[in-house]
Amino acid sequence: MIIPAIMSGKTVAVLGLGRSGLSAVRALAMAGATVYAHDDHTAPQLPEGVQASSPEDWPWDELAVLVISPGIPHAFPEPHPAAAMATARGIPIISDIELMMLARPEARIVGITGTNGKSTTTMLISHLLGACGITAIAGGNIGTPVLELEDPGPDGVIVLELSSYQLEITPSLALDAGAVINITPDHLDRHFGWGGYVAAKARLAEAIRKTGLLVLGRGAELDPLIGFCSGESQRIDQGDAPLFINNPALTGPHNIENTAIAFRLGAYLGGDRQVMESALPQFRGLPHRMEPVCTHDGIHFVNDSKATNAEAAEKALRSFSSIYWIAGGEAKDGGISGITHALSNVVRAYLIGASADDFAHDLGGSIPHRISGTVEQALADAIADASADHLPDATILLAPAAASFDQFRNFEARGDAFRAAALNWAEETMPRDTTNGEAMNV
Repeated sequence: MIIPAIMSGKTVAVLGLGRSGLSAVRALAMAGATVYAHDDHTAPQLPEGVQASSPEDWPWDELAVLVISPGIPHAFPEPHPAAAMATARGIPIISDIELMMLARPEARIVGITGTNGKSTTTMLISHLLGACGITAIAGGNIGTPVLELEDPGPDGVIVLELSSYQLEITPSLALDAGAVINITPDHLDRHFGWGGYVAAKARLAEAIRKTGLLVLGRGAELDPLIGFCSGESQRIDQGDAPLFINNPALTGPHNIENTAIAFRLGAYLGGDRQVMESALPQFRGLPHRMEPVCTHDGIHFVNDSKATNAEAAEKALRSFSSIYWIAGGEAKDGGISGITHALSNVVRAYLIGASADDFAHDLGGSIPHRISGTVEQALADAIADASADHLPDATILLAPAAASFDQFRNFEARGDAFRAAALNWAEETMPRDTTNGEAMNV
């Protein structure tokens, strides 16, 4: 665990006790800080000496900082009452990543942000560097909370996925290298519109050291970020991709760009290109991100539950043919109206969740569609149609283009439901060896 010793003897409050919040509580307590903690929805077990109490009861005159979980609004659309109290008193509002920066200002750190693709790129960089014998540890907005990462040592690298929320409240962020993959409208309510969202992403460019490297994806909307970077800026273009990507976990044009960014940063950090190319087929990808689930009776099942906005879903829709598309959930601004031009590979759509009627309206007569309601029913409907159509390379694709909170606690739970239902159908319909009653390996 990374211990922010600079907080020893100080009084600190932590708001939000999910994974990152709890790790901040533990690290601060180990550093010798006096810690007050609160969560609006849960009351987890806290380390000895940490006081769980309402923000109204915190000793505000003594607080050095307020550590806030990234999912809790600190400004827009309306600040959490505790954040508003901190702002009114001039108390800094920071992230757990800021605590890590204060504890390890000398660490070699790579930061990855973007609306879509940052998790895959983060993990791919870590994988490629590891194959080259460079200790690389991934964390931040994905997987292990940053304060629970092992120290990679002076020659190692910390690879951080950074959300727009985290970038806003990590003022000491200093990066040896970083990438902004893309920027498309998302979380606009949290940033007071498009301008605020872009400004939050620009924080990564500002954080690049003067001797560092900023890599930008191909989107023209990233051009203004170059002016924020004091180090070197480079743009990925079509010729930057590795010559051959033989890995189903990296399907689609967007993953070519993600891979090109990972190779550019990997080489900058000391990775050998030939070694990285050899390691690429071993990258397993991430659950819920263009995840191949199984293939049965000529039908491919792909779980892209992380496609929580229209732009992410469009990337998946351009990556397969003969698609039976499961979409819907808690819609974001614009729904799917902006991607109805990208449905040439879609055979039929199966709409679920709160946005089903709105998505049906957006689709109009462009493609056949039905309202299935749930993931399980949509999968059953899609299987029936795909089995009857017998199209080559038929793919049942969960790419919701919407958040999951109307039916699930998160996108992972939605993807898990899709995966379980697909595997259950494949197992139930697998031919059986009648001599012993066991399923045949087909």
